[in-house]
Amino acid sequence: MMTKWMSVGGIALCAVGCASYPAPTARMAQSMSSVSVAQEQGAAANPQANDYLTRANEELANAKKLVDDGNNERADYMLMRADADAKLAIEIAKAQKADVAAQSAQAQAKTLQQAH
Repeated sequence: MMTKWMSVGGIALCAVGCASYPAPTARMAQSMSSVSVAQEQGAAANPQANDYLTRANEELANAKKLVDDGNNERADYMLMRADADAKLAIEIAKAQKADVAAQSAQAQAKTLQQAH
């Protein structure tokens, strides 16, 4: 009989401890913002950046489901991944824009050299 109550107590303690992890609202907002910035930076137009953007969107959706299921800790970790993937998509998109700008500048410099 004592064992039965101890296991019930252990389950109750776990339920209280598991439920005590706060909802990752700030991280959710940050991840959503990073995904939005990646889209604004044109990550969808670059195949490599788009892969990370797609992954970030999937992780964000998974995190929302985890929060709905009450698994805030796992959702928090999923949001960390979503944010990191979105930020990687942003940097890849920025790098592509920088490459295009550099190529354009080189072409203009070559044209100016030929004109003189």
